[in-house]
This record gives sequence, structure tokens and C-alpha cells, in this order.
Amino acid sequence: MTAYRSFCISTLWGLALLTNLGNVNAESSQQQHSATGAPHQFAVTLVEKDKRHPWFGKGLVGRGHEIAFAVDGVPGNELTLVRGQTYEFVIHSDPLHDFYLSTSSVGRGRKVLVAGVEGNFTFDGTVKFTPTALTPNVVYYQCQNHTYMGGRIFIVDKAGQTPQRAAVEDEESEVIKRPTVDPQALSKIVNNKINFAKLTIRSSAGAKRVKSSDHSEAQTMLREADRMITEAETTLHAGEAANAQALVDEAIRTASAAFQMVPNTKEIKKRAKADFVTRVRRLETSLASYESYELTSRERGGTQFKADPNKVRQDLVTAQRLAKEEDYEAANRLLSAAQKSLDVAVAKMLDAQTLTYERSFATPEDEYQYERNRNLEYSRLLATVIEKLKPPQAKMVLISTLSKKGDDLFQKAEHSATHGDFKLAIQTVQNSTGRYQNAIQMAGVRLFGR
Repeated sequence: MTAYRSFCISTLWGLALLTNLGNVNAESSQQQHSATGAPHQFAVTLVEKDKRHPWFGKGLVGRGHEIAFAVDGVPGNELTLVRGQTYEFVIHSDPLHDFYLSTSSVGRGRKVLVAGVEGNFTFDGTVKFTPTALTPNVVYYQCQNHTYMGGRIFIVDKAGQTPQRAAVEDEESEVIKRPTVDPQALSKIVNNKINFAKLTIRSSAGAKRVKSSDHSEAQTMLREADRMITEAETTLHAGEAANAQALVDEAIRTASAAFQMVPNTKEIKKRAKADFVTRVRRLETSLASYESYELTSRERGGTQFKADPNKVRQDLVTAQRLAKEEDYEAANRLLSAAQKSLDVAVAKMLDAQTLTYERSFATPEDEYQYERNRNLEYSRLLATVIEKLKPPQAKMVLISTLSKKGDDLFQKAEHSATHGDFKLAIQTVQNSTGRYQNAIQMAGVRLFGR
């Protein structure tokens, strides 16, 4: 049976509606909705958790998830809402962090608040909330998949009323606590940590690097870490094991920061080598995609936006020679410049025209080749979006995770196709494409139809 598929990529900005996160200003933690006019809107975004967040330092693994929901720019912003009035939370998150309203201070999908709520479990859209007479005095906005990302919402009966903060005491039953440790056992644990920290701070390879360097700030931090270890020993002998533990933990963190200021040259080379391998793979993929776009562009009568594929291949050969000489820094600079030339050319093509593919598949192998090309196009589009929009580091961690999963699935699809199992190969490469699409949306581009 002949299958028909149609795939369109419109202009980059015509195909995609960019999510404008904007620069929102932090407002009061007790925002109140006016009794008149349209529903009050809160902008919800993702940020790295900091000390402004109510659960910074709490949770199953020290402080819950390291990423937080920010409401109007404030991490874990506390809100005060009035019963009977409607509010809208405009969510700009990502597929890993679905926003929902809950009666649980922990989150992670627990105790979903249903009454008066529309749109729970949204990562890109709007959640409407109208507190009812039965809504508890304190509810929470949280993440479906992670703990302690959100904040408190106090519910009052009329504007200007003081929230019943005493209700926050009920959270204690929700807090995920660490097991109680016997005082003697804790002293032994802390003593072992102190001994480990002494070795790390005074005689490890990292400590030797700092001491032999000319980095004065790192040396000062290492001396401070050593001082805290001495203070931790004194505190432990005084019977204050918990305080000693806090001191030794801070000493280790300070020493680690000092070590990072004077990195291991071997480690730098190792990272540069890994970066080189990644850049080569990306450049080869982009080159294949560019040539596919260029062919379609010629067929449609437009060739004004061009790169030089022959020069890109020549740069790739030169970079590989430099890598054999272990000059990864020069190799990576060359690959980066070649990558930019392809990205700019394809981005201009996408800006200028619509690329349409309409094909009939006589065999499963033909269909796989189509899906494979489609996958490579989304992989390249992701690279272009990252280049154009430069997502923040917190989002790049998640984007990289999705991209890596897409890469892994693509390799599995290639393996299945090599062994003639095109049905499985088609399903796998489509899953890979879905990962790239999710990553593109996470980077700030909304794809039509998704």
C-alpha cells in the first residue's frame, strides 16, 4: 500500500512562534487581584533556585530540585489570591516541568487541586484558577515531576485581608525528612568527613595545583577551607557534631571551587577532545542538511543564500589533522567557523522560503529514508535555534538531555535499518525526531501542530 506524507518547514519565523519570555520585574510576594477588569495574569518561567526560594535548602536531596518556578521573575514567589476571583498563570516552562496546582508542599504530582482549576499539568500554556469557598487557606503551585520547585498561594476571602500564615505549619507533615542519626554515629561520620577533607584540602592533586599556581584568589579560598577544617575539629571535640558537619561541608565546597579555578590541563584537553568529536558529528549532519536544502532551493528557483560545501569539507579535513596533532583548540575554532557558515546560510533559506516535501513511498526503505532526512532537518534546525536564541544555561541542560536522547535513538534506527528491519527503524527515527522537536520548543520556538 502506497503511503503519502507531506512535510513542510515554513520560514523559521513563519513556522515558529517565538516564546517571548521578556524581562519581567519582580513584584511583591503578596500580589492581589483587582475586583474589576480582566483576570490577573502571572508569568511563570524557569530559573535556578536561590535563597529567595522558600524551599532553598530543603527536600529529599538537600534542597529539592535545583530548578524553580519563578512567578513574575521571583523564584517561589508567594501569592495572595481572593476567593471567587479568576487568575491566569501563563506558563513558559518545558516538557520536563509541568506546572500544576496542589494541596501538597512537596509537589511531584501529589494531591492535585481540582476545584476551580483549568489546565493543570501545563508546560506551555495557561492555567486558570478561581479559588472557591472550599479551597484551603494555603495551596501550592508545583512541578508534576520534581519536588519543591514552586511556592505558596495564600487564599483570602477579600482583598486586603491578612493571609493565615499559621496554616504553613501543616507543611511539616509533607516535608521529606532525612533519617534521624544517633549522636555517637553522627560524631563518627563527621570525624571521617574531616579526615577526608584534610587529605583533599592539604595534599590532593587539586590542592597541589592551586598551591603551585599564581592564582591568588584560589590560594586564599584554599587557606580558608583549611581554616574551616580546623574549626570543625574544635567544634566536634566540643560535642557539636551538627555544627562541625556544616563547617566541613562548607570547607569541601570552598576547596572544590578553588580547584576549579586552577583546572587540570589533562582534563581540559580531555574536554576539548570530547568537544571536537561532538562538533565533527554536528558539522557533518549540518552539511548533509544544507545540501538537501540547497537542492530544494535550486528546484524552486532560489539560490541566493549559499555556503561553500567544498570549503567546509576542506576545513573538516584540516580540523581532523589538527586533532591528530592534539591541537584541539585550533581544530574546534575551525569547526566552529565552518558550522556558523552553514547555520547562517540555512537560517537565511528558512527565512526566505517554504520548503515542501511531498513523496510517495513504494517501499518501507524509501519511507525510512524520508523519515531519516526529516530527522536530520530537525536536528539541524535545533542547532540553528540554539545559535539564534542562545537559551539560558538552566534550559540548555534539559535541551542537551533531549538532544542526546534523540541522537541515541537515531543511532538505534540506523542499526535497525542496516539489518533490514525498516518498520522498527521508522518508529525509532520518528521517536528521535520527537525528541528534537521537544528540544526546539524548550529552546523557545513553538512548532505548529505541537
